[in-house]
Amino acid sequence: MRRTVLLRTVPALGAAALLLVGCAQAGSVGVSATSEAAGVPSAGGDEPEYLCQGTIVPGAVLSDGATADQLGDKAAAALDTPDARDVDPREWRILTETSTEVYLVRELPAPREHDDGEVRTHEVIGFEWMDETEWGGEGWQLMRAGDCALRYDMGGLGDAIVALDPGAPPDPAAMTIDLLVTEVACASGEPADGRIEVDHLAELEDRIEIVIGVRPQSGGQNCPSNPPTPFTLELDAPLGDRTIVDLAVHPAREVTVRSAESRG
Repeated sequence: MRRTVLLRTVPALGAAALLLVGCAQAGSVGVSATSEAAGVPSAGGDEPEYLCQGTIVPGAVLSDGATADQLGDKAAAALDTPDARDVDPREWRILTETSTEVYLVRELPAPREHDDGEVRTHEVIGFEWMDETEWGGEGWQLMRAGDCALRYDMGGLGDAIVALDPGAPPDPAAMTIDLLVTEVACASGEPADGRIEVDHLAELEDRIEIVIGVRPQSGGQNCPSNPPTPFTLELDAPLGDRTIVDLAVHPAREVTVRSAESRG
């Protein structure tokens, strides 16, 4: 775990400096230049890359990538398939355009909170050229579609949805925070006990920045919904009135209690 203890005021940076492009929304927060989580860029670093549905999304594409109405003739034909009838090419940016693959990304008109509590901000669709499509003959076929929260690649750690435990509200005098951590990957519906890791923890005067992941289960796993796993985050100083910020997602987001709807 990377632990950075900086009990001093560090002003939040502007969105442009932080590369928080194309995603401004309620609940997003500024990231300090002291953040050094794995894959999480500090201000002035290289253009970051994110993951959406397992697809790499370069930050540069989100900010000023070409829109899908600029696809070449063959690639543009992918949007003439029945699966793409609701796709407005002006809303989507091009991730990949080859003779056999077309992948696009867009920011959702409004964030969507799913049943697992994850707030999803973007959507990816991907088409591949097939010698035999499901409707017969060669042509483009939809191979990937879905919304996501943009996440940084944590290497060997799997993604996690992090929320405050509603049964144990944060205590300003405490040196611990009670969290609920939900593993995103398939885990046969098992809790993540003993597999949760804090990849990054930075204690600042006005906020606490975290990146939390889960070591994947070994072997094949079924994919029912995973339960939230209680996890206690230990601090080096009392919590006070500091905000808890999740840096594993883009844009960085304040950690809160999940809504009643998402808890089921």
